[in-house]
Amino acid sequence: MRRSKAVTIHDVARLAGVSHTTVSWAIHGHPGITEATKARVFKAIEELDYHPNYLARSLVRGRTNAIAVVASFFSSPFEMEVLKGIEQRIHEEEIRYGINLFSTMNDPEKVLREIVNGKRADAAILLSVSPSPETVALFRDNSMPLIVIDEDAPSARTIQLNNYRGASLATECLLRRGRERIALVLGSTAGDPGLSQTERRRGFESALAARGMKADPRLTFYIEDYYFEEGQTLLARILETTAPDVPDGIFCAAGDMIAMGIMLEAKNRGMRVPEDLSIVGYDDIPSAALVSPPLTTIRQPLMRIGRRAWDETIKALETPDGDECAIIYEPQLVERGSV
Repeated sequence: MRRSKAVTIHDVARLAGVSHTTVSWAIHGHPGITEATKARVFKAIEELDYHPNYLARSLVRGRTNAIAVVASFFSSPFEMEVLKGIEQRIHEEEIRYGINLFSTMNDPEKVLREIVNGKRADAAILLSVSPSPETVALFRDNSMPLIVIDEDAPSARTIQLNNYRGASLATECLLRRGRERIALVLGSTAGDPGLSQTERRRGFESALAARGMKADPRLTFYIEDYYFEEGQTLLARILETTAPDVPDGIFCAAGDMIAMGIMLEAKNRGMRVPEDLSIVGYDDIPSAALVSPPLTTIRQPLMRIGRRAWDETIKALETPDGDECAIIYEPQLVERGSV
């Protein structure tokens, strides 16, 4: 049935021959409503294709039934894979919460304060965004659960990845293949590498030190946007700034997408991977196994992390006085043909 305007609860009540209060009670399973009345109400709902006004209900209840998912941006594979895990749990859950995405760009504190003060969500999941202690306290004082992925946040629930171990595995893989001049590629947002990149640098340097080697600061490079094309332009910069002693290996701690951009540019320049240049990425996104040669990388269970983040959020909403948690996932080296 096509209608020019939205169906209201009063329309349902008229068709079912009951009051709008009875319709509301039927929808919410009030025990005082008979099965016969429920049947009439739900038949009218189906005929009219009625959808409750969730915004109005949230204003009455003081809840939005939405979870904020916050990241610097959502265009990189890391965020997209975590989001897949969150979406899986949403579709599996009987308790229906939606998600609202918030990109912080260069001002995460402003966005986080707006979420709390504007009551934009009932809880927040942060993807590689580090909240200040003041912001953590703001969420706590407003009884809004805060789940932080891949960053430190004392007094908040955190889900972390052992980035130090992952970087050590990647670097050791290159060293075992005889690579001696290894470049390190790190990600940085607004000049701040963040916890994951800092820990990956520390793991890289530790693996070198275990072999009696020292990291050369001239072989450390930074990217900003995590785009494939940035990997292509980065290799040109690496080769230009290190000539004639160019690297024989690259650990791309900034992720697989950058690593694959580097690989394509190496091919365009007539370089052989891995004979002339070995490359290790990070994350093990699906396309890492499809390039030629397939990319050696560090696997992170990103979809599983997204699912766990959702579960922890719902748990925090249902048991607000529960203990804070710190969950750590271990990485895995996936050896393929790029080393």
